[in-house]
Amino acid sequence: MIRGKVIRLAALGMIAGACVCAGASKKSHSSAKPSPKLGHVLYIGDSITHGYGAPSYRWALHKIFVDNGIEYDEIGVEVGNNKAAGNAAFLIEQGTTYLGVPFRNLHAAMSSQRAYETSGRNHEKSQRLGGTDIFDWLKLPQADKTDRQLDEMPDTCFILLGTNDTLSDYGGKGGIAKNISEVSKALTSGKNGDIPVIMDALKKANPKVKVVLLSIPAWGATRSNNTAADYKSVLQTLNKQYASLAKKKKAVYVDLNEGLVDKTCEETPGRAVASFVNRGDQLHPTLQGDLIMAGLVARTMGYAGRSAGLPRKASAKFDQSASMLFEGARSKEGVTLDGEKLVMGGGGKLEVTWPTGSDVSKGFSAQAKVALGNGSKGGWQNTESLVLTVGNGEHTARLVFKEGAICWGKDTVLYPIDMSTNKEAVRVTWVKGNPDEHLNPGFYVWLGDMCIGEGLPDVAPALNGMVIENVSSEEITVESAALDGASSAPAPVGLVKEEKIYGE
Repeated sequence: MIRGKVIRLAALGMIAGACVCAGASKKSHSSAKPSPKLGHVLYIGDSITHGYGAPSYRWALHKIFVDNGIEYDEIGVEVGNNKAAGNAAFLIEQGTTYLGVPFRNLHAAMSSQRAYETSGRNHEKSQRLGGTDIFDWLKLPQADKTDRQLDEMPDTCFILLGTNDTLSDYGGKGGIAKNISEVSKALTSGKNGDIPVIMDALKKANPKVKVVLLSIPAWGATRSNNTAADYKSVLQTLNKQYASLAKKKKAVYVDLNEGLVDKTCEETPGRAVASFVNRGDQLHPTLQGDLIMAGLVARTMGYAGRSAGLPRKASAKFDQSASMLFEGARSKEGVTLDGEKLVMGGGGKLEVTWPTGSDVSKGFSAQAKVALGNGSKGGWQNTESLVLTVGNGEHTARLVFKEGAICWGKDTVLYPIDMSTNKEAVRVTWVKGNPDEHLNPGFYVWLGDMCIGEGLPDVAPALNGMVIENVSSEEITVESAALDGASSAPAPVGLVKEEKIYGE
């Protein structure tokens, strides 16, 4: 058995009032309030959990926990993560630190792992993890092997299983849609379905265990199971059964596809955003996919998002509010002010320079809250609607808002979203970073307090100030806008145990 303990720094402060963010999926739910201590944590899964071509959502989640002072102790029967050709740089070694806290890289997952192998349903076909299963790991009476056993029982367990069973085992028999009833029976039905068996075994080993069940994530365009019916069968049938099962078992269910599915892909609804999955296999998450998955897991569980080692700061405490920006703008063509709202006619543009004497060489932040378009009504518009550009003359960010996505630069999707119903502010901050501690330098972007962009590169041309431009022909109201001469993360919505500030 392999295990490791994460040691946290002494708490510097406490922010009370934890709750699930308003932006969390309506399909996701939590049965208990978040705790600052997760105890012994076990990750169960396949290559998406083990990591393939990117470190996996576990590494991204580790950084969220570190930023928020959440204590946990990783345990596992397997260590490390796989690497895809050309992606060796993304291989995270055991003990790699983020802001001084080591990532032990422990789990119970392996490439091609099936749910039936983990549940022990079909020993004859079990090939991964030495043929061991959940009963062996937990040393339950049904155990028949002594290797790969845990010394401690998990207090929190994350489960992400079913992708291989669904896409490979059943999808290869004429398509997922054709076999969805058989898939559902094997994975979720009654007491003998693989996922219920795994969850019951965890409860038997530790009646107080907190189980977090993740949805089967969407895949990309080149998989053989690529019809609209296949996507629908997984997203609207099988994952709904996962959600119902989690509710029945008083577990947490996380709808990963809330942030993975390309909302504008009308020919095959349910397909993942292309840049969120590996180009080669169109299945395993990229670094961006991992970031979004981890953010949704933390948000659903009631934890705050990343702070990137920065102090948290409400936009109300920024140097300049919308009215101040409007008053001091060097140009405000086609823009009027309504309280703290910027009403921008088609082609309207607000241009702002930094106040005289401002030193923004070490960092700066900008924030805007906007809803635009009409979603799927009349078809999605994939063109730019609103553009926010901000820089200090050396580093420049360019956020693009479309009807169905928030993008970096022209069309690099950071988060797929129906902007017509958006109620959260978007913040962009430049971070000096520290590569030695795996705090990536570059721009960070948040939707609410969930980080949706990490270490993003500069976008040319250079700008010294901020420009908000309505590039559509329709009127757009920016509910709030703010600019600040310092780098900061948003005020937290979820639980934060300690405020850890990195840097000077």
